[in-house]
Amino acid sequence: MESKNVFYDELCLAVYTTNRYFHQLYQLVLTEYDLTYLQYMALLSITQYEKCTLSQICLNLDLDTNTLTPVVKKLIQKGWINKEKSLTDGRSFELALTGKAMLNFKVIQAKIAKIQAKLVGSEHSKFISILNEAHELNERVAKVISEQMEEYK
Repeated sequence: MESKNVFYDELCLAVYTTNRYFHQLYQLVLTEYDLTYLQYMALLSITQYEKCTLSQICLNLDLDTNTLTPVVKKLIQKGWINKEKSLTDGRSFELALTGKAMLNFKVIQAKIAKIQAKLVGSEHSKFISILNEAHELNERVAKVISEQMEEYK
């Protein structure tokens, strides 16, 4: 095996492991609230708006509706979000956190902020650099995916 392939495989493994660790880290807080990491991400996305549509969440999380529809349904069942017909577009539904969910979500975010402080500490600028590199890597991977999809058409 060529050394560049080993490097690439090591990068894939490192990204995978980091993702897995973040899931585990967040799950330490989320388990108490019977939330999965993806449910938390959906709630986080909803909090960026007063009300939003499933399409907006899909766009924010870069996921398909068939992935997020069961997640949203589960959050509705658990009483985390309300689903109401849009006043501006009767064909779509708007999602919003319930009052109780807003309070719980603030508590969750405070707990996660404590974890983040332990993780980042005084190295904030280093983590900004890592974040920027991660965004750049995501953009590169997305571009290659797009190019590969075009090749297979």
